[in-house]
Amino acid sequence: MAKVNTLRRRRDFDRLFESGKRYYDKLLVTVVHRRPESDQARVAFIVGRKVDKRAVVRNRVKRRLREAWRRELSLVNVGVDVGFMAQPPAPEASYHELAAVVHQHLVEAGLLD
Repeated sequence: MAKVNTLRRRRDFDRLFESGKRYYDKLLVTVVHRRPESDQARVAFIVGRKVDKRAVVRNRVKRRLREAWRRELSLVNVGVDVGFMAQPPAPEASYHELAAVVHQHLVEAGLLD
């Protein structure tokens, strides 16, 4: 199983959101910032209180996104930072719907072989 490297530093988040390209869907907004100096892919999962006030629900969405990313990670071919921001309809979506959107956004960004 592939290890998921997450973004940790404030400056990495700032760079991602300032210069990253966005891909939109009703369930998810994906932000992608290429890092040519690296060969690793790092990720951030953002599920705010606008999605749901209950932490249990927000954590469930994060787990689903993390698993969808983990399944795609071995196919990502470049150093990149990716941010997945859940939208309010995300808690009602199934895992398969979220995984399809993750895959679609990664293909649109040109990150998959």
